[in-house]
Amino acid sequence: MNSHFQRFLAVTCLVALGAIGRPLVGQQASQPVPSASSGITAGSTNGQGIGGVIPFTADEVTVTTQTLADGTKITRKRLEKLYRDSQGRIRRERFNAEAESVGQGDSPQSVQITDSVAGASYILNPRDHTAQRREIPRPTPSAAHHSALASGNLTLAPPVPPRPTVEDLGTQMIEGLEARGERVTRTIPAGAEGNDQPLQITYEHWYWPKARLVLLSVTNDPRYGEIVLRLTNLALDEPRAELFQVPPDYTLQELQPVAKPESPSD
Repeated sequence: MNSHFQRFLAVTCLVALGAIGRPLVGQQASQPVPSASSGITAGSTNGQGIGGVIPFTADEVTVTTQTLADGTKITRKRLEKLYRDSQGRIRRERFNAEAESVGQGDSPQSVQITDSVAGASYILNPRDHTAQRREIPRPTPSAAHHSALASGNLTLAPPVPPRPTVEDLGTQMIEGLEARGERVTRTIPAGAEGNDQPLQITYEHWYWPKARLVLLSVTNDPRYGEIVLRLTNLALDEPRAELFQVPPDYTLQELQPVAKPESPSD
């Protein structure tokens, strides 16, 4: 998998960790359409659990299919186990791509824990029992934005891309839940990315509004192919608390955030 495609998957996962739910329609209309979704949404406060978050456990299967110019198809599969507790903490276990399902005794290749309560994220390596901890950075205005505000000159902002269109797809039952569907279509103008003709991207997702949970999403992007994400084996139960903690026999390494150089003062 080349680095460009890896960056694409990383960005789509981060985008999917934003708000998914009824307010999504208005947000998608003013922001670039995400190219894929993740069933889990971090920091959600729309639900009925403790702290307003509905806990759950599910398998997440992502299948990416690329069709080459000669008709050859390249298919990649990713299998992950997802956990979210009623405090909004998230655990994501990644398994071997060849696995068809996750058994109770299966060991993941890697584990990521996002603890929004403690303000930290962890990467666990089950093979050598090591863990890395990093603080979750708080968003801050960029130095360039500060400079522009100070000078009163905001004319260098990039042009606003065409607004995506949003289509209501109604409802259907998925995993025993009533899911609402939306299709977002975004057009990249000719010349915006070196393309000689406009590119059309569609992002269809079906979500359970009560828990802000995407159950199924289908993305078609001519640059990367089709990405289908589906949640299966969904259980609306509270996961065990120890799943969101670093095991005591793991060696923990603290990763410091990279300090950005300060802009020179006038």
